[in-house]
Amino acid sequence: MLKLLSSCTLTEKILLGILSLIILISGFQIGSSFFKENSEPVPSHGGAFVEGVVGSFNFINPVLEQTNLDRDLTSLVFCGLTRFDPISNSIVDNIATHTLSPDQRTYTFTIKKDVYWHDGQPVTADDVIFTFREIIQNEEFPNPTLASDFFDVLITKIDDYTVTMTLKKKYAFFIYNTTVGLLPKHILGNTPASELLSSDFNLKPIGCGPYKVDAVTQNLIQLSAFEDYFKGRPYLNSIIFRIFESAEQLAKSIDSISGTKDLGKEQIEALANDARMDLHDFNLPQYVALFFNTDREFLRDKKTRLGLQLATNKQEIIDSLKKRNQIIDTPLLEITSSNWKYEFDASRADGALYDAGWRYQDNNKNEKVAAKTSAVEPKIEIESEAEFIDKPSSEQFFTTSEAGFFIEGTAPAGSTKIIVNGYQLSKFKAGSTTWSYKASTTIGTLKEGENEYIVKNQNGEIDRISIFYSNDEAAKTKWLSEKQKPIVEEFVETEILTVEKEEPVVSQTDRLRYKDNQALSLKLLIPESREEFLTVGEILTEQWAERGVKLIIERLPDQEFFIRLNKRDYDMVLFGQNLGYNLDAYPFWHSSEARENSSNLSNLKSSAVNAWLEQVRSSFDSSERRKRLADLREVMSDEVPAIMLYTPTYSYAVDKKIKNFNLGRIALKRDRFANLANWYLRESRKATSDIGIWSFLSWLWKNL
Repeated sequence: MLKLLSSCTLTEKILLGILSLIILISGFQIGSSFFKENSEPVPSHGGAFVEGVVGSFNFINPVLEQTNLDRDLTSLVFCGLTRFDPISNSIVDNIATHTLSPDQRTYTFTIKKDVYWHDGQPVTADDVIFTFREIIQNEEFPNPTLASDFFDVLITKIDDYTVTMTLKKKYAFFIYNTTVGLLPKHILGNTPASELLSSDFNLKPIGCGPYKVDAVTQNLIQLSAFEDYFKGRPYLNSIIFRIFESAEQLAKSIDSISGTKDLGKEQIEALANDARMDLHDFNLPQYVALFFNTDREFLRDKKTRLGLQLATNKQEIIDSLKKRNQIIDTPLLEITSSNWKYEFDASRADGALYDAGWRYQDNNKNEKVAAKTSAVEPKIEIESEAEFIDKPSSEQFFTTSEAGFFIEGTAPAGSTKIIVNGYQLSKFKAGSTTWSYKASTTIGTLKEGENEYIVKNQNGEIDRISIFYSNDEAAKTKWLSEKQKPIVEEFVETEILTVEKEEPVVSQTDRLRYKDNQALSLKLLIPESREEFLTVGEILTEQWAERGVKLIIERLPDQEFFIRLNKRDYDMVLFGQNLGYNLDAYPFWHSSEARENSSNLSNLKSSAVNAWLEQVRSSFDSSERRKRLADLREVMSDEVPAIMLYTPTYSYAVDKKIKNFNLGRIALKRDRFANLANWYLRESRKATSDIGIWSFLSWLWKNL
């Protein structure tokens, strides 16, 4: 062959080379075509998914999670006995299989033997016992909402991989509670439940989920695929969360992210025809409602509540918000809106309020005076020195550069509990004279800039202190000097302005309804962070004024709002609730939850409602449950404990390169990641039949 080539002229050699190249390329193309026709694309490992999020994180711990980002992270890092599957819209087995006893009270969970923690240790029954019995059921566990899910549940270890959970009475929705992520006993076994909040584990967690934590900073969290995940290594190598302060900032970086759920309406509209991103709309089992505090004097009468319900034009509210919201009329999300009882009707609203004893007065001049007088409610802020806080300072204002310290003080005689910023101190025992609270940037109880700590006992606020945390000495000095200005000057200026402005707070109408010489005047509590709630309140103010009802909006910073909310210190509150996986209305309307720090925001106490809620909970048969829900609907519609307003529509933007994405029917925002381990960016090909010389020749003959 070499002799033949050497005897060829240069031209012949070039032609021979070209011919060889043509044969090589043709052979490659033929071979590729053959393989392509006899194979199929399959997912391949590699690539990263970058999620843009607005918000913050506090705890990467499934039993302490607080923010949406907390929940997103724990859903990927940890695993539960069961999990929610948005495709089938049901709870399915996860790291364990389960059976239910004939009396429907005992659940038996058998853990799979190929499940490992991220450090290589096997997941066993000891981890289940530790998570549920030693942590969640511990009286010092700092998450009372989660603790209530396992109250009075007998949890027993049968063997190294088997655990039973026995309920005192049948509860059809209990299985939903077992989706909570497990904690590793071999790491946290020596950490008391009361100290879990301050554990380093919360930022350096070890889970058994599809992804493990690689890096955590203030603006970025990186997860990497867990090689030994019991369902098989996830296809995407890493998941990166980029954290932004606002939707506007996120939108500016949209080209550098693969997906986000945190875009505003304008950004969503801009992406509607985007070549790179797909928009996936979804609704959650949640609603925004105006809750009546049925313990308040003016709202005890059902007819009054009915009148306000009928006076509310929901369509006008929806149109004014200019968002993708849907009107909702019932808190029972398993029942269609057409089955609910009351809609907007001005004449019927007037009739209901009249029947409740609320009448217009003949002397309109007196009504104007009463309206103006009641609208002027000067609030004089009186600053006082600290009385019960001793450290880090007994002064009301304090600056520090320490990233972690204790706020300490004494308690008034007879104190049965101490609460700091809504959190009840677990180490404080009734009758104690001292208490302490940890302020730390690592656990989210201290942030850059101004921090206010409000200390209360069972009777209300006992003291407060404002602490400015920064390493900038000039900023600290400026803040302290501004806080120490005499408050008298500020108050005098405000008082003068109030006198000069002779405008009533409610300008829509001066005509009010009265009963026993008292005007029908109500206050609506809303959180400052929700701009849309202010719009809703302003529209309600106008609508109700036409029916002779005065509405005063109390818009408070979120911290103060939640303190008032938990105390039930309001006439009405505008708030949203999510019914979760099971659509269980019990926590939101049963009288046992009509107390501080619980979910019955209307303080509804109805024996009929209680009875049907309990029957719905005990029913495992879907048709039977629907019948009981219908009965519950009737008694609740008669009570009118709240005005249901709307449910939001959300959008999730995802890069079109992501394959095998299926949002399904999610119940919580974190459920968008329920099947993330199956998402992929890269592909390889797998033969669909035996590939050999004879199959190739046969294929070649057919295609000649």
